[in-house]
Amino acid sequence: MRLSTKSRYSLRILVQLALEAKEGAAVKGRVIAKKQEISEPYLEQIMIPLKSAELVRTIRGCHGGYSLNKTPDEITILDIIELFEGKIEFAECVSDGKCSLLDSCPTSDVWAHLSNTLRLEASKISLESIIEKIEGQTQEYVI
Repeated sequence: MRLSTKSRYSLRILVQLALEAKEGAAVKGRVIAKKQEISEPYLEQIMIPLKSAELVRTIRGCHGGYSLNKTPDEITILDIIELFEGKIEFAECVSDGKCSLLDSCPTSDVWAHLSNTLRLEASKISLESIIEKIEGQTQEYVI
């Protein structure tokens, strides 16, 4: 399983916005694109779902750009992954219940457990904990 570039880049973008928010200004799209080494059109493709999910907002005007719409402690890795990848589930048969062998399948509990464990761990890692690690306030992600 690999995450898409949209998931990975969106986390980098959100970290950048969180770090630059401390200075109080919105960040222009071209500045984000340059720092993250992605094209401006691809940045916009990423920003559209982030705005729809109300994780970021657009500020208009000469001092406008993008900024976080939530505090860094309110945004988790799970939010980002499931926004771009869909719900974390290793086996569709467990979540949709359509498999005729589900009740007797010896592996369904394994897939459900792994999915739930990954979702739980991803929900514990906030943008704030990443910022704290970057700034050297912690050695590990605070969960």
